[in-house]
Amino acid sequence: MNFRRQRKEVSLIRLPVAALIDVVLFLLLYFIMAGTLTPSEGELPSALTTQAQGSGAGAGLSPQVLRVERAAGGGVVFRLGGNTVTEQGALRALLEKLPKEPGIVLRANDDVPVDAAAMALQAVRDAGFSRVSYATIR
Repeated sequence: MNFRRQRKEVSLIRLPVAALIDVVLFLLLYFIMAGTLTPSEGELPSALTTQAQGSGAGAGLSPQVLRVERAAGGGVVFRLGGNTVTEQGALRALLEKLPKEPGIVLRANDDVPVDAAAMALQAVRDAGFSRVSYATIR
């Protein structure tokens, strides 16, 4: 009887180093490009910060503020200056009378449903405003 242990040859798995280096460099390049191409949210320009300084029709005008608030009865109210409307068609008619150059700020309360804020944003776009900023009220 032979009680000696038989030695098994253990073979190490060898990965090609060139392929590993290629993958690491590719990932490094990807993360460098992805990190530097997108600016942080704090650096994104607002649509209303740059106004033309001149003697044009829109010079010197401040942007209008459209407030979207929850009404006492559970509905939604759109307030623009001293005007108050509850329907999208009436809101669009009111917005079409305003000058478009200075832009508009859409402010919605936290308790307003998302579809009401989206309806107001669509009315603003339908009225022809190109400069639109959105802000929430807490």
